[in-house]
Amino acid sequence: MNGDLMLATACEVAEKIGARAVVSFVEPAPVLAKVPDIPIIRVQELQLDVLKDLTMHDILEVSERHMLDAAVHLYLRRNLETGLVVGVFPYAVILYDIEEGKNFINLKDFSDIVPREVLHSALTLALEIAVEGREGRAIGTAFIIGDPEEIFRHSHQAILNPYQGQPGTLRDIKNRDNWESVKEFAQLDGVFVIDKTGEVRAAGRYLDVTGRGISLPGGLGGRHRATASITHEIPVIGITVSESGGMVRIFRDGNCKISIRSDIRLRSDG
Repeated sequence: MNGDLMLATACEVAEKIGARAVVSFVEPAPVLAKVPDIPIIRVQELQLDVLKDLTMHDILEVSERHMLDAAVHLYLRRNLETGLVVGVFPYAVILYDIEEGKNFINLKDFSDIVPREVLHSALTLALEIAVEGREGRAIGTAFIIGDPEEIFRHSHQAILNPYQGQPGTLRDIKNRDNWESVKEFAQLDGVFVIDKTGEVRAAGRYLDVTGRGISLPGGLGGRHRATASITHEIPVIGITVSESGGMVRIFRDGNCKISIRSDIRLRSDG
């Protein structure tokens, strides 16, 4: 069955069941214009050739993992928490529950340190930075969220703090109008410090941590090690954006708790 037919089938199914979105792992086609009220999610860089030698069971497992990645993006970037999505692959059409993505990144697991709405905003912003980059290039950064005075005691200012003296309304990370300035400052060396109310207290700050007792997977650099270390030393949450690969990770207690792909592209057609 070719890609156009699979897409057409997926769109028909989506309309019949009232799906929240169609997640497309095949090339786009004009048929998508027939469902203007249903967003179409593009998934890029999926290496379908790898699936040729897999069993059908393995193929379905890979497909479900990709659907989970898409559901996470729907939850974070579209605020969709419930409902079904229809995934379309060159070899299958699958129904997937958005709750799976919501549960995968259960932000309540971090609420004893950071309020859910603050973590949700910071994580969504980090994901946008990973997806968009800045001025045509990928960038890496980190957000440390918790008691700012405690974080300041374990860090130092490497550059003039651009948030020093700014009114709270311009520092509130929960307000999307403030995200563009954060994205600009994300190009600077150092990390952002965010307090528990969601106010950015500093940018361009270096963490003074040793890294002792921290064990991270290979390939993660100094930013990730420093972020993991400070979450090990004090009760804070760290979010990193990887310059290479664009992964977004959440750290707590010295460990990476969640990893989110950034090569999912949300785009509505119609």
